[in-house]
Amino acid sequence: MAERNDAELVVDLAAAYGTQLDAWQIDLLEAGLGVRSDGSWAAKTVCTNISRQNGKSLVLTVRALAGALLFGERVIICSAHVQSTSRELFLNLLSFFENYTELSRRVKSVGRALGREEIWLKDGTHIFFPARTRSTLRGWSIDCYLADEAQLITDQQWESAKPAQSARPNAQVWLFGTAPQLTTDAEVFGRLRQTAHAGTDSALAWVEYGAQPGTDIDDRAQWIAANPGRVELEAMESERRELSPDGFQRERLNCWPVDQMEQVFDMEHWASLAASGPESSRKPSALAVDATPDRSVLSVAGAWLLDDDRQHVELLGNDYVADPLLALQWLVERAGRRVPIVIDGASPAASLIPALEAQKCKVITTTAGQMGRAAGGFLDAVVTGQISHADQPQLNDAAAGARKRPIQEAGLFGWDRRDGTVVVAPLVAATLARYGAEVAGRRGSGKATFA
Repeated sequence: MAERNDAELVVDLAAAYGTQLDAWQIDLLEAGLGVRSDGSWAAKTVCTNISRQNGKSLVLTVRALAGALLFGERVIICSAHVQSTSRELFLNLLSFFENYTELSRRVKSVGRALGREEIWLKDGTHIFFPARTRSTLRGWSIDCYLADEAQLITDQQWESAKPAQSARPNAQVWLFGTAPQLTTDAEVFGRLRQTAHAGTDSALAWVEYGAQPGTDIDDRAQWIAANPGRVELEAMESERRELSPDGFQRERLNCWPVDQMEQVFDMEHWASLAASGPESSRKPSALAVDATPDRSVLSVAGAWLLDDDRQHVELLGNDYVADPLLALQWLVERAGRRVPIVIDGASPAASLIPALEAQKCKVITTTAGQMGRAAGGFLDAVVTGQISHADQPQLNDAAAGARKRPIQEAGLFGWDRRDGTVVVAPLVAATLARYGAEVAGRRGSGKATFA
């Protein structure tokens, strides 16, 4: 709980050096600069999601200046996705020190070489402006990390930056981003947005401006609400004429792709699809295997094509990865040479493919595009009620926590294995099993028991 707020100090600092902040920029500073009774920042991570050209970079610049002049932060990093943008941040901040004598007197040295832009102050403060890489900040110890183009931060880059603050007593992160494209992962920014919407982290401040998906794209009131800064209505009208509808919604209305944050399955509807399925003696039309990224869990699912043109899926095995030989033996015995076994080529379970093929099993290795079509087909089957499942906890949990990840061709998606809060392998296996059954195009027959 914050006991005071230092935003006014920053607003006054900016005004003293000729910069008047917009109301939304002041709101953002107030959200991020609350101070607890012990003097620490109430928000350890501060994020803003707002469309381009509204003045994010100015807030970043002013926050860096305040860190150096007001808050005693000795190591400040201002980063962007590419060096050209980082250099713009450098030039913006440098202009304050070059244009005001009392600030220029504080400067010890300035590094202007491309890729090595930095400002050293006489009191030891170091402000550095790197482009992000997976290892840029390893070895650093940072008081304040300010990142533009935050929607493009990858997990590897975040894993380089965030631990660099752990040794600092009152470190703070500021992330400035926009809604990602459908083909952009938004690995870190999207995850933080989900956390903010869930309200589960009191040390995370999130400020967002944007229209809701599905709103009238030509509603000028939505345009203005989504752009509280300095974008003129005439400029937005020009963009509306020249950009695609999706492009305008993303770039100007800052509409976040629904498939990157919303729960995929209506779980009440999912529950209504529970069924006992075919008799245990009926061989499935296809099997499929998937594993978690760390290979701690391996899931096997089966799919049956039923007589009424519907499908049924269920898990037939879990946790076999503790003994890969046992998993291999289990699959060979039950699939034989006729029941296809589907494994995604990018899955951690793909290591089983050579051994299965050596045993003459019928293996279908899916490509990214096939995985995308399999996931889309599975979702369509659920929505239309053309599929049933066995009401198993592992599969239910995977469906409840599933998130889409865009892949390859426009509009295709897969299930996101990178979300550590949910084990999605059972859903991937069920999805691929259904796909394999559709590809096989035949109904199971014969006698086999699947335990």
